[in-house]
Amino acid sequence: MSPIHIEPKSLKNILAKWAREPYPSVISPWKVVVVPAVIIFLVLYLLQPFSIARIGSGKLWVTLGSACISAGVSSLFVWVLPWMFPRYYEERAWTLGKEVLGTLALLLCITVCVWFYVSWLCGVMPGVRLFFTVLLWVLILGAFPTVLFAMWNRNIRLARNLREATELNLRLSKKQEAEEMPSATLVFSGGTKDTLVMDARSFLYAESEGNYVRLHYLSPKDNRPVSRLLRLTMKQAEAAVASAPFIVRCHRAFLVNLHQVTKMDGNSQGYRLRLEECAEEVPVSRAYVRRVKLLIESD
Repeated sequence: MSPIHIEPKSLKNILAKWAREPYPSVISPWKVVVVPAVIIFLVLYLLQPFSIARIGSGKLWVTLGSACISAGVSSLFVWVLPWMFPRYYEERAWTLGKEVLGTLALLLCITVCVWFYVSWLCGVMPGVRLFFTVLLWVLILGAFPTVLFAMWNRNIRLARNLREATELNLRLSKKQEAEEMPSATLVFSGGTKDTLVMDARSFLYAESEGNYVRLHYLSPKDNRPVSRLLRLTMKQAEAAVASAPFIVRCHRAFLVNLHQVTKMDGNSQGYRLRLEECAEEVPVSRAYVRRVKLLIESD
């Protein structure tokens, strides 16, 4: 039986596809900071690996210092960097590749901080040998469980969201058969003279683009989807659709007409809505999932 041979190009495509898989953003940031720090403290203090037992009475403060380093670096990655680079950390653009890359960067930063910490404790210069020793410690304590948790968490969330999406699709099809979309006139007007008036039944979705909002709707001439960019804020767009309760905010950057939704897809990040005649899907962010689900499930 000949061994299985994978072409380098095929392997590269597999890894690229894997890296682009959507991954859920952090639900409880404080848990990402506190839980690993507590685990590190307990492992170091109770099991006393890496010759910590030789420290004697000072081992409590040494292990506490290591836990604080973990918490501090984790706080940087969980709160500071997302605040500084919001586009990179945007929820709908977060992937498994970014999650693993971020985790490896986190472990490297912890390694550097612990390297200087141990050098200070021992009163020695931070040499190369010590760096690789600390790197080995950090990898043993954190790398494998962290990456394993990332995969496990993604699969659990994916299975749950797929199941709920299937249930909501059944409810969605029943609602579309039973309900008729009410009529209302929508007037979108921003800080300029540019104004767009449409029937609420024609509205598909709206997407924020910086200082503008792109409105997607069905053309009154041939009922085909078209779009128009207006200088408008999402708050102004949301106020314009207030008379149509079936048009709701589903994301920080999106409004959607739930009566135009034909299907809901679930992935590890949450849900994405498919609309009539639209190639693009509309994301539902974590902050708005509950509201969207309640509206779809309501009779």
